[in-house]
Amino acid sequence: MKVLALSGSLRNGSYNTALLEAMKNLESENISIEVYRELGNLPFFNADLDNHTLEQDSSPVAVIELRAKVSQADALIISTPEYAFQLPGVLKNALDWLVSSSAIVDKPVVIISASTSGMGANKAYESLTDLMGVISGRVVTDASLQVAKVNKKINAQGDILDTKLLKDLQESLIELKRYLDKE
Repeated sequence: MKVLALSGSLRNGSYNTALLEAMKNLESENISIEVYRELGNLPFFNADLDNHTLEQDSSPVAVIELRAKVSQADALIISTPEYAFQLPGVLKNALDWLVSSSAIVDKPVVIISASTSGMGANKAYESLTDLMGVISGRVVTDASLQVAKVNKKINAQGDILDTKLLKDLQESLIELKRYLDKE
């Protein structure tokens, strides 16, 4: 099973990217995770450039590549921080590019929200959950996580120090696999 992982943070040393890398390293049997690293290369969404039809997609190349990767994946994992109580613009932009294609329709999506506060990025989690409903991604609630005080659980090298968090990430993959096996 192919899983595409998107981090809503472009920051070097991103906790959200570290969570996805940890999940990649925890890969369970029959799950292959690719961490997508090109969100920052996507142009700002512009409906005039969104030239997607059933026969052809003449949208910007970076958009075509993102759509292809999402289409080819069996599921998505999206890990996001919360900026000003909202989703980061770069993540929202990427998801806007997916709206007119069928790439994300009925795609299982695991949501991880991570925050340095004690709250766990609740607003970003809720916003992304709502957005998935609008664009027809299926949130796998049992596999989704909210991670509070993530900066206390990951070191500067991106290693997960917290054994409970590692267990939660592993359990998330198990739940995702269980969900995909039912399909």
